[in-house]
Amino acid sequence: MRYLMLLIGLVTLVACGSKPDVAPLKIGSEVDFTLLENQYGKPFPFEEELELLIFADDMEASSHVREAIQRVAPECYEQGRLVFVADISGMPKMISQMVAVPKMRDYGFPIWLDYTGDATGGLPVKEAHISLIGIQAGAITTIKYVQGVEPVADAVVPLCGLKPEQVATVPAAEAQ
Repeated sequence: MRYLMLLIGLVTLVACGSKPDVAPLKIGSEVDFTLLENQYGKPFPFEEELELLIFADDMEASSHVREAIQRVAPECYEQGRLVFVADISGMPKMISQMVAVPKMRDYGFPIWLDYTGDATGGLPVKEAHISLIGIQAGAITTIKYVQGVEPVADAVVPLCGLKPEQVATVPAAEAQ
């Protein structure tokens, strides 16, 4: 009887803890982000405008993305051409609601959150890397993996331009 209870408990644990495998997205695959919300609870409205999707599945990579995004002109992410997606499905709900998401509201740019893992489950990832995924007409056109702030900035600055305060100016006296 004890073994039967243990077996039932184990089967239940495995069944509840496992998700069905999601087919990995590749070049040509269409992306569907209808399940995403930003850190303010707003649904994802940028299906048509999206050009570059950035996905990082660990904390260090996410900090590199945040630093790079803070350099670019805000119109780019406000218009949805540049999108940073984070899978927070593995985070305990209380932590995400009380700590993580409120902190994200201070970043100054939208982060599109996947609370269930369903929207990001098939995104291409490489351990300890940031995925830069080119999108055109809702389908993946390019996939590139990078590490660090500068490679992310190198990808987003040509698309978005720099914030005015990031552009170096030459004093008028030196320009002559």
